[in-house]
Amino acid sequence: MSLHKNFVTDVLIVGTGLAAITVALHLPDNLRALLVTKGTRSETNSMRAQGGIASSALEDDHEAHRADTVRAAKGWVNPEAVEFVTREGRTVISELEALGVIFDRQENGEYAVGREGAHGLPRIFHSGGDQTGCRMMETLSEKITHPVLEQTVITQLLTSGGRVVGAAGYRGEERIEISARAVVLATGGIGGLLSTSTNDTTITGDGLALAAAVGANLSDLGYVQHHPTILVHHGKSVGLITEALRGAGAYLMTRDGHRVMDNHPEGDLAARDEVAAMITAVRKQESVYLNTTPVRQLAERFPTFARKCEELNINPELVEVTTGVHFLMGGIETDLAGRTSVAGLYAVGETASIGLHGTNRLASNSLLECFVMGKAVARQLQLAPRRALPAFRPVFGCEDDVLQEKLSEVLTVELKEDRLQATLEQLMSESVQQTGRQAEQNRLHIMTGRLLLEGALRRLKEERQTNEQMAPAATT
Repeated sequence: MSLHKNFVTDVLIVGTGLAAITVALHLPDNLRALLVTKGTRSETNSMRAQGGIASSALEDDHEAHRADTVRAAKGWVNPEAVEFVTREGRTVISELEALGVIFDRQENGEYAVGREGAHGLPRIFHSGGDQTGCRMMETLSEKITHPVLEQTVITQLLTSGGRVVGAAGYRGEERIEISARAVVLATGGIGGLLSTSTNDTTITGDGLALAAAVGANLSDLGYVQHHPTILVHHGKSVGLITEALRGAGAYLMTRDGHRVMDNHPEGDLAARDEVAAMITAVRKQESVYLNTTPVRQLAERFPTFARKCEELNINPELVEVTTGVHFLMGGIETDLAGRTSVAGLYAVGETASIGLHGTNRLASNSLLECFVMGKAVARQLQLAPRRALPAFRPVFGCEDDVLQEKLSEVLTVELKEDRLQATLEQLMSESVQQTGRQAEQNRLHIMTGRLLLEGALRRLKEERQTNEQMAPAATT
């Protein structure tokens, strides 16, 4: 007889962000689902999303959106994934409206679409200005009829005969086991592992470690997007500033008025990686600021930004900015039905890698991916007959007191091979000797840190090889 709390469901969904919620909303009525989250259901990156959701709904077709996605990604994409998400994305606005989401409109009744970095056209739909993620999540979460376990961390996927058949972890401090015919990882990105980040602190890449532990394929973990505009106050990073502000006319400048992006053909609406690289270079010599004076109706259109400035007692017309970890382009490899290389295991959202984002995600394609792929996963789940859970085996963990500091020092805009290698060697030497919720979470954090460092080193090696191949042959 088990000494642990047991749950039984058809589909276990790990996460409560937009990808997880979308899967739950679109599952067949005859399937039972259970959603789990290690914090509260609202502690997600989706709740924080300010920029909006990209869609070519108002364009003749999706071709321009597809082309912008490929261009921002530097071509490093799965063409089928880009085609699928941008094509299916044409209907997401009407589908979300049918679910109760209200998108911003102009006085004449037309949609108030905005433009963001690397988009050739205005195609960003907002709800409540820069409150899009919060508005969407509040509306959609109310429609979930499946149970949600909060304060529940999954620390281990359980397998039988090469198939994932459930998961184990903790609800509070109580050990639990969950039997499921399929497990969907929707755990988000990795930003919570670093000190300067736009992510919720609970988002620590657990899905990557869980999937890797059962042999799932992972890819492109070296490509971490740094958001160009994080608000700085008294030398500290205090939160994301939406890119939509630059789409509305705001621009980057130095204290003496020099426009930082003046020499770029796309100016302040260049791709995020290019803007972040420029800000990083300039900040080695002097501070960088965002000038918002050209933005009309600032408080009405960007209430989150205006409220933050008011709370900090700073003038919203000119604010200091820096870069911060924002989004993981790679993740757990899946097909366009969310299937991983391990039977019974699915992944969706930021923790998955379908080849959509390449080396740099196009702005506001994240909420789009969550909704499009969430539907695809729900509609194509293949459930095997239930199998018995394997016999309990304790999982040991360790401490990670300085992990955030270590990763923050090396997973920067400018990657340095020697520093990455030294940090990886430090993490590889961590001892594993404790058990319990926190120790097992720490183990996942350290495992994810190793995966990210290995991915960054692999990226540098591949880039070096590519540069060597492209270099002109030496003449004699």
